[in-house]
Amino acid sequence: MQWEEVRKIYPDQYVKLQILASHTEGNTKFVDEVALIRAIQDPQEATKELLQSKDGVIVSHTGSEELKVEIRDFSRLRVARMTRILTDEQKKLTSVIFKDEGVLSQLQQAQKDRRDGISTYSDSEEEFAQLLNNIQNE
Repeated sequence: MQWEEVRKIYPDQYVKLQILASHTEGNTKFVDEVALIRAIQDPQEATKELLQSKDGVIVSHTGSEELKVEIRDFSRLRVARMTRILTDEQKKLTSVIFKDEGVLSQLQQAQKDRRDGISTYSDSEEEFAQLLNNIQNE
């Protein structure tokens, strides 16, 4: 279904959609085709659904003429910010924490959960792998 069709069938409403086809231009993903999951009457519920959306599911208002999503990459920014903020003392403390058996056990469980398809650290596989490598190298 195209966005225009959704807008005609559900005027002036929030809708939860699965993105079926899209194309990217710069930092913007333009949605070409969607599958309607459901209409949402309550704006607060629409916000809640949007915040919980994953894997190509979005919530939008049919008052918008175009259906597009701004692409933001926070993973590199977060890692860079953490690297700049940590003092030498904090780095030493971090090293001590990651030698703790309880912490290591939790990380090993998180790694197992990851392999089993359960997200436990973040949405970035690279970021999670980098954390585990850093810990194992210390």
